[in-house]
Amino acid sequence: MASITQSLPRQGYESWAPTAKVSAGVLAGAATILLSAFLGPHWKDWTQQDMTPAIGAAITNILTFAIQYWVPDRK
Repeated sequence: MASITQSLPRQGYESWAPTAKVSAGVLAGAATILLSAFLGPHWKDWTQQDMTPAIGAAITNILTFAIQYWVPDRK
């Protein structure tokens, strides 16, 4: 059984830097939250229900995943 104090195995990385997928995900999440702020007042007119935090989070997660999926991996 591994001890909590053991270090993780190194995989040859000299320094940690966010990948293109991480950067795209952060920008996509921020853009989706900004978009939902503009859509929020109209949401009830279109769907007959309030935009709850759960709905906003679901929309943000789905769009963020889709945008990250389109960003190619660096080889």
